[in-house]
Amino acid sequence: MTIVFTVLGFLVGGLVNRLGSDIPAGQGLTCPHCPYCGRNRPWWQWLALPAYLVRRAGCSSCGAPISLRYPLVEVGLAVAYGYLWIVLGPSVKLVFYCIYSTIFAVLLITDIERRLIPNVVTFPAIAIALVAGLVVPGAKWWSVLIGGAIGFTFFLVAYFIGTAVFGPLALGQGDITLALLVGAITGFPLVVEALVIAILVGAAISSILLITRVRGLRDPIPYGPFLIVGAIVTLLWGYPIAEWFLH
Repeated sequence: MTIVFTVLGFLVGGLVNRLGSDIPAGQGLTCPHCPYCGRNRPWWQWLALPAYLVRRAGCSSCGAPISLRYPLVEVGLAVAYGYLWIVLGPSVKLVFYCIYSTIFAVLLITDIERRLIPNVVTFPAIAIALVAGLVVPGAKWWSVLIGGAIGFTFFLVAYFIGTAVFGPLALGQGDITLALLVGAITGFPLVVEALVIAILVGAAISSILLITRVRGLRDPIPYGPFLIVGAIVTLLWGYPIAEWFLH
């Protein structure tokens, strides 16, 4: 079954790549096509990794290369789905964690490439987290609500402070919604750990970008990936990390 879930994650990665491109454009799901000339890709290029493996990772019409993002997403979700099956096995939690992985992958694409966290993704995801709080064994609905409230409130305050100090590009309103989602998924009290990890990772990477002058002090840096890293780490290893820190 590990192989089955790995293949499933690989196929879902192809779908995520399309959603990551179509959602910011305000389109419904389209057939894989070249973003430069608009021609539909042949069926054997619908998934990018095989095209890369046979060294034909370019548009058959105009020759434009297929972005490296496509095979990376496919491989990343294949690994994620396979790993989740290994650690969770057949369970309700497995279903929701696979859904969360898919949602996070879409949001990573849109935030890194467009600096956009679309509500059409986050709002349904928040509803899914609420359902998980009711049906996942061991989960508590009140934990989902408190976690979401903490994430939302913390980043709402950070948004106003960042805007006052660094200008309107410090944080986006989508980051507030994403923080609410992360809080709802991780729940209380793990939301605190997720936010702390996000802040530490964000500070470390932002410092590196500033020191290397890849970004300036007032250049926008997408914060969504840091929140997603905090959520993933907390979901998978939250309690062991908390126990290690406290002891």
